[in-house]
Amino acid sequence: MPVSVSAQDVTEPALKAAFIFNFAKFTEWPADLSTDVSLVICVLGDAAVGDELERAVKGRVLAGHGITVSRMAAGGLQDACNVVYLSGMTTPQAAPLVAKLRDLAVLTIGDVQGFIEIGGIAQFRFEQGQLRFSVCLASVKRARLQISSRLLALARLE
Repeated sequence: MPVSVSAQDVTEPALKAAFIFNFAKFTEWPADLSTDVSLVICVLGDAAVGDELERAVKGRVLAGHGITVSRMAAGGLQDACNVVYLSGMTTPQAAPLVAKLRDLAVLTIGDVQGFIEIGGIAQFRFEQGQLRFSVCLASVKRARLQISSRLLALARLE
């Protein structure tokens, strides 16, 4: 008896949350990141992605670190963030936030137009209905992060 299987529709926030988690999974931070603290993923401007990220990381551990999701207001960006996802803002709004994180070991991800150009590390974009991403290698190096070649192979490199 044949069985038919249909793919469950994945929402855009769930897809972005999965990508953000995988970016964190395939990134190495400098050795000075203490193992007794959580890896903090901060979300600005997209509550739905924050909700999905909380579901995606619940009970998970990366490189010996528990994972915490923190929702931030634009003015409340914390230094404790290891990953920052920016969404729902213009390039001029995002630029000072990215500049504040520029020389810190923080993985910055955004879907803001021109995110790579203002110093962000990874930028989401849709191409032919598919979620794709670009990575700026100069920004990765400046942040002293190492991103796995397996992840970089999937990216458009800038």
